[in-house]
Amino acid sequence: MTIGPISELQAGLGAHAGGPEAPAASAGVARYGVLLSVGAGFVGVLSYAVTLIMANALEPADFSQFAAAQMMLGMVGIVTSALVPLPLAQAVTAHPPGSEARRDAIAFAVAVSVVVGLAAALLTGAITAGLGSAPTAAFVALSAFVLFVGAAPSGWIQGELRFVRYTVKSVGEVLIRLVFSLLVVLFAWGAPGAVLGFAMGGLALLVTPRSFLRDITWRPRVLHQRRRWAETSDIASTLCVVSVLVGIDVVLVAFLDGGSTAAAGLQALASIAKAPVYVAAGTVIVVFPLLRRPGAHVTAILTDALRSFGRLSLVACAVIATAPHPLVALVLPERYHASLALLPWLAVSGLGYAALTVLATVLLALRAYRRCQLGLVAASGLVLGGLFLGWERGGVEGIAIGCAVGALASAAVLTVIALPLLPPSSGRMAATGFIGAACFALLLKAAAGQPPVWMLIVFVAGLVILAQLRERGPLEVLRGLGVWRRFRAPHTARHAARPQQRS
Repeated sequence: MTIGPISELQAGLGAHAGGPEAPAASAGVARYGVLLSVGAGFVGVLSYAVTLIMANALEPADFSQFAAAQMMLGMVGIVTSALVPLPLAQAVTAHPPGSEARRDAIAFAVAVSVVVGLAAALLTGAITAGLGSAPTAAFVALSAFVLFVGAAPSGWIQGELRFVRYTVKSVGEVLIRLVFSLLVVLFAWGAPGAVLGFAMGGLALLVTPRSFLRDITWRPRVLHQRRRWAETSDIASTLCVVSVLVGIDVVLVAFLDGGSTAAAGLQALASIAKAPVYVAAGTVIVVFPLLRRPGAHVTAILTDALRSFGRLSLVACAVIATAPHPLVALVLPERYHASLALLPWLAVSGLGYAALTVLATVLLALRAYRRCQLGLVAASGLVLGGLFLGWERGGVEGIAIGCAVGALASAAVLTVIALPLLPPSSGRMAATGFIGAACFALLLKAAAGQPPVWMLIVFVAGLVILAQLRERGPLEVLRGLGVWRRFRAPHTARHAARPQQRS
């Protein structure tokens, strides 16, 4: 088997169980996961800044349309971040530049991006049209297609382990949206203009590496290879279900109670409450391609990945659930202040969705398809049942409560199903994490009456968590992993420095 040039992290992950490289490899996984989780968190903050701008600029009816459209595009984003990039990253990792295997994988990824992108554009546009705005529906369809077009370059970047470049690209997309949102407010373009910002974010594609473009070729024969479609369909079915579950509350409330201030308030808060999902995104981007490598140290990878995910997501949930209302009220329009009581429930649902995302992706990476499908069937029933029972009994508030119960129950069921495949220490890590998070939440709740004290505790806790995960300063970690060098050095020079290995 021919193996292309690989990094220190990849080499370590190829070690056999119990080998001396395993600790260093697992530490690398944790650090990369932290880098991407922090980057995804920054993207989440910028995305929520866009949401706040629109919440202040748009009337409740228009904002409800925008929020539903934004969440649907978020669902598309979850699918695009895995459907094409994950299999492509696996191929790029295993095969050197210019090889036939790599070019076959890229040709298939590009074709799937276009075909599935067109299907996603039609579907999301049709659903948005049901909210009563043709221009908004058209821009949602365009944005969905643009998201898929950018999927193949993202997969190539992940396979090359250029995680700094990946983070910069992700942040660049949302920065473009933020700037465009200010133009929307300035020229009063309303909800359609706000949604168009997602398509404008696709301008980040202009920085696609030339090394990727050189490997793009027209190879229609790859579309007839059943093994590629089998893998793509497994990933597609799993990620479609996960993405729908993650965002269904925001979209559903727009149809059930669209235009009301209560519905718009829930939508405005749900965006920030799903912060743990951003942590999950950073985790799975690293874990999936590495678990798929032959000979990967599965226990070491999962142990450190789950530990870092648990710490970050539980802390994020506690922070969101206890956020002082006067602090949130500084940025949230007054008409939505009545919805602040829903924030703890929405935070809990975000944690459940994040755990669901990570566990489903881990099962997918381990090719435990039957376990994954069984867990998602149960999750679909629990989440949908919670949403509809909540709506019947408590309206918009009931949706928030039902969503939280359904998401946590789904995560618990999927944990039980996945437990035989997880590291032996998973149960102990989960119990310790929940106890620590509960104590931290109680401390924050007690300090919520004094926002400056609450902010100080959150700041110190953040430093402690990052210190535990990184063990060294950010610059030392990046230098030690060689990330900065790989980001800056030309692609060809980097590969020339590391001759190909054959085994």
